[in-house]
Amino acid sequence: MRSIQFLGRRTAAAASTIVVATALLGGASAPVFAHGQLTAPVSSHSQDQAPEDMLGPDPTSPTAYEFGETLAGLEGEQLEITFLAEIIPHHRAAIEMAQLELERGASPDIRTHAENIIANQQHQIDQFTRWLDEWYGLTPEEAMAQAPAEAQEEMKVLEEETQMMIEELSAVEAGEDFDVAFVQKMIPHHNSGIIEFLEPQSRAVHPQLRVAATSGITTQQAQVADFRTWLAGRG
Repeated sequence: MRSIQFLGRRTAAAASTIVVATALLGGASAPVFAHGQLTAPVSSHSQDQAPEDMLGPDPTSPTAYEFGETLAGLEGEQLEITFLAEIIPHHRAAIEMAQLELERGASPDIRTHAENIIANQQHQIDQFTRWLDEWYGLTPEEAMAQAPAEAQEEMKVLEEETQMMIEELSAVEAGEDFDVAFVQKMIPHHNSGIIEFLEPQSRAVHPQLRVAATSGITTQQAQVADFRTWLAGRG
């Protein structure tokens, strides 16, 4: 009976996470729950899919929503360790992409955003790495090894998808086309980060992690909004 009750709580928490994530991402396409099962989006139309005459962002990874569901089923120390194990490499990838923008981008506005991404996310990497050590005596790599098997599989997929994203971006020539490609890929990358921040924002054991998660959501939401506006103006 206890396991059934826990499963019910986990399903409800995961469903709530998906609903909140979808709202925060401005209607972005997301998996939905039907009879406790994760299913494909009801509609394929979303802000991640622009009309033919408009430039749109790349889609947000379905695995990001699955990882959000997994986090919704974790508690306390396990939630914090698993979240920190994923968000640190996620931020590192964003910094790598932003550095490419500074090397090849032409738009002053987008280059300024890239500089802010590097500064903000490096600050959080340093903060999160220190907290992992102070609270749990773990490095990011050790934290990943302690994450539940399901989370480890999802983190592996997310890493593979991110590396493919970086490789695709690296193949784009310098100039305005690079700005467009960077924004198209940074929007879903930020969306994934927002999804990952949701559970620790509300349920992390340490209040400072809840504050940092809130800050991460606010900062990335603002950048996504600016990126969407800029991209829409390029169509």
